[in-house]
Amino acid sequence: MTQSHNQTNYRLMMLALLVVLFVSNSVAIAQKKAPLTEHYVLDRIRILYSNEGIDAVTPDDADKNGVPDQVEDIAKQLWAAHKLFCDALKFPDPFESERYPGVTCIQVSLRELGGGNGLAFESAQRAVQIPEGKPSDRCLVMAINCKLNPIKNGTPAHEMFHLIQYSATYLKKAWYLEGQARWSEHALAKEGLGDIKYSPTGPWPQKREHLAQLAGMSYDAEFVLWNPIASRTDRDGLLTDEILSQEITALRYSDGSRVLADRSLYGAKIMREILIELGKQDDVAFKDLGYEDWSEENQTSEKNNPYIYKAIMDVLRRHDSSVGSYVVPDISD
Repeated sequence: MTQSHNQTNYRLMMLALLVVLFVSNSVAIAQKKAPLTEHYVLDRIRILYSNEGIDAVTPDDADKNGVPDQVEDIAKQLWAAHKLFCDALKFPDPFESERYPGVTCIQVSLRELGGGNGLAFESAQRAVQIPEGKPSDRCLVMAINCKLNPIKNGTPAHEMFHLIQYSATYLKKAWYLEGQARWSEHALAKEGLGDIKYSPTGPWPQKREHLAQLAGMSYDAEFVLWNPIASRTDRDGLLTDEILSQEITALRYSDGSRVLADRSLYGAKIMREILIELGKQDDVAFKDLGYEDWSEENQTSEKNNPYIYKAIMDVLRRHDSSVGSYVVPDISD
């Protein structure tokens, strides 16, 4: 066989392979975008899910009520996180936020997320219509991995906390959003505080070189900022009967374990105050930085970092007068 024939056959084989890959990818994309035909409602939490295809949830149904245990358990964790933070601990509530007028529910899609665990989106939208709802319903949206086991994973509570953060402030930097949300996961989990890798005694504010490192962090900011602050300002971390409702303490997952694993959470008071202060500080940043709107670029700008840190230090100083002042650097410098 000649070289020309070999080249022709090779090209045909490559073309066939490309066609197969294109078709396979198209099918996968179509599957990922396939409608979620099932739904489950727990109060204002709406779970959209599928029993088949790439987005299929785990089918176990111990109580034989027709709803997979995984779906009910995700809804329970979300409901408990919202009730604990917004009702019991008085954190900013997305349902009462000026940013989200008319929002009536939280809509959660259980999807195959390619290895990710969850995403929470900041924009409100029209809710998918279900028999239990109204055509006018508006929702906040999140996606949770359809294979995630909420009994062993606090992602639903983590994503709920993001919605609380979004309702409080437009400022969006990973060291704040993800670091504080990681702190929040301890609200429902055992042990009310995670690891600490920066001394709670300070110095506060942190040294300039520490701040530069902090600005580049994400989830790991929990250990060097949020947990140390919680430890410094809260000695007992007790969630008392006066704070907790019987509904939360009695709620159990499908395996019988408690959704609220214990009654310990350090730093709840100061974290709430910080979110409220961030809602004030973003007005200052908006004016100082000359923003015309809260575009995604403006929300995530590096220029926001000093304003976020100032809000945190101003609140910390209210709890401890030994904390030094932090001044936002002059943007002209």
